[in-house]
Amino acid sequence: MTPVTDLEQTSAFSAAKALAGLDRGRRAAEAASGLGVSQQRLMWLFRDGGARTLKEVAEALGLEQSTVNRQVNAALDAGILRRFQAEGQAAHLLEATTEGSARFAQDLTTGLQQLQVALEVVPEGRRDRFVADLLAFAEAYDTATRG
Repeated sequence: MTPVTDLEQTSAFSAAKALAGLDRGRRAAEAASGLGVSQQRLMWLFRDGGARTLKEVAEALGLEQSTVNRQVNAALDAGILRRFQAEGQAAHLLEATTEGSARFAQDLTTGLQQLQVALEVVPEGRRDRFVADLLAFAEAYDTATRG
């Protein structure tokens, strides 16, 4: 077995440490936002202004339909989504309300301002490359953790 002190010298350990810091910041930002975590995820999906069925929302979020149903019902109660039935369609559709879009826009603006402050530690000439590398890292990490 490898001693922990040896592991602390690896790039992977440094990445784990960075991810832990990002997670703490993300949780703090989520706690300070006007929308809850599940509401933020729903509004991120509906930010395009489109309407979707419950099944489409569940597929897009990669969650069980029963879980999404509870989240959607809470979002309906909070007034950030609305449910309607389009003529000629059997399934009900969901879409963001004006209030929900405005609340999400405010949370997104605040979140992006916080990210911009954090990006200031990266030298200006390297920011685009940093973000590109971070996106590639996040995608590879997502793939690796899903097996």
